[in-house]
Amino acid sequence: MVLVALITGGTSGMGLDVAQELDKTGLWRIHIIGSNPNRGKEAAATLKNAIFHQVDVTKYEQQGAAFDKIFNEEKRLDFVLANAGIAEDTTMFFAKHDTGIPPPPDMTGLTDINFTGAIYTSYLAMHYFRRSPEETKGSRHLIIMSSIGGLYPCVHTPVYSATKHGLVGFTRSVGKRLLDDGVKVNAVCPGVVRTPLMTPELQAFFPEKILMSMGDVTNVVLKLISGNEVTDSKGTSVPGDQLHSRAILVSGKKYHFVDMPEYFDEETQLTHQYMMG
Repeated sequence: MVLVALITGGTSGMGLDVAQELDKTGLWRIHIIGSNPNRGKEAAATLKNAIFHQVDVTKYEQQGAAFDKIFNEEKRLDFVLANAGIAEDTTMFFAKHDTGIPPPPDMTGLTDINFTGAIYTSYLAMHYFRRSPEETKGSRHLIIMSSIGGLYPCVHTPVYSATKHGLVGFTRSVGKRLLDDGVKVNAVCPGVVRTPLMTPELQAFFPEKILMSMGDVTNVVLKLISGNEVTDSKGTSVPGDQLHSRAILVSGKKYHFVDMPEYFDEETQLTHQYMMG
């Protein structure tokens, strides 16, 4: 039996690292999604069982066509990694201008790729997971790549941080509902990782001692899709059947389940219960 994975932002960085580890097992056919055809073909050529699809994740029609083509060929979908993302120009939001009305902040691609693109990926994944063979129910995994900046504020990249906070909220909002369809949704929130997103501007803010390897993140992704119980670095264990709607902070070799804020009073708890149906 061949398992089928679809990875957006799969032509480099963490997406490609996950693809490479899946490829080593010999159990997966991997479809990597990216916008750069040269980089995509080069990435696919390094893998034994991978296909590259040139897609702009901000274009719903393009993503939809890729999902549909993949599903029609494979007849199943087991794992989707919504990983596509770009970094923020650290001077963008706090730039000073002498004009009366400043020009709009240049967020070209930032919110569309990091947030809207991930929502499109998740929406399409939900549709094609539901059409997959019944026996895959309960073993379907959607992992959304957030960031430590989705759990804590980041003054250097405030808009990037806002998009990643949004993905954590989205994961927690849809996870329980999608579990009814046999889909386990989780958000992975790495610290500062050595990837192509790490521009010289960003690297200037972060000392070498806190930088993480991509392998540290991939290790957590593989644990989440194993279907087994996962125990974090503080000893908190979550059984495989309860491993959904979680935000997992990856901090170097360590990783931690991050809970929602505590309820302040009975009214808050009751309101949230109604919010979640």
